[in-house]
Amino acid sequence: MDFASNIEEAVREIFETMVGLDIHGLTEADPPRSSAASLTGMIGLAGELQATLLIHLPEPVAVAVTNAFLGLDLQAVDEDVKDAVGELANMVAGGIKFRCPEQGKEIELSIPSVVWGKGYSCEATGRFECTARTFGLEAGPLVVELQVRV
Repeated sequence: MDFASNIEEAVREIFETMVGLDIHGLTEADPPRSSAASLTGMIGLAGELQATLLIHLPEPVAVAVTNAFLGLDLQAVDEDVKDAVGELANMVAGGIKFRCPEQGKEIELSIPSVVWGKGYSCEATGRFECTARTFGLEAGPLVVELQVRV
């Protein structure tokens, strides 16, 4: 399955239609290992596709995306930002599920979780293959990563 294309299509569709932001600069990526403060929204996929979807955003990008998504004028991370990051992970995971027509009916999504801090990493347990892509927004980059159990 072409997970890279599924990620690209789902992210572009969500950011351009639901969030209302132009997204560009698509490249392959390694999962971020930054010491800067950031947020990561995570959601598990279970069933025919066993995976973890992660969306990593530096704090300023998370705030800017939340402002665009919810029509707010926030200056810092708060509960709205954390909720928005979790919902973005949920929508991207749903977009990937939708793009898996054979298995889509047999894939369940977990409740999103959000990690916020500095110098952390998020990794699925067991053996997995990671497909990650970096996207550019006016506010800065974000990375979307799909860790698929093998």
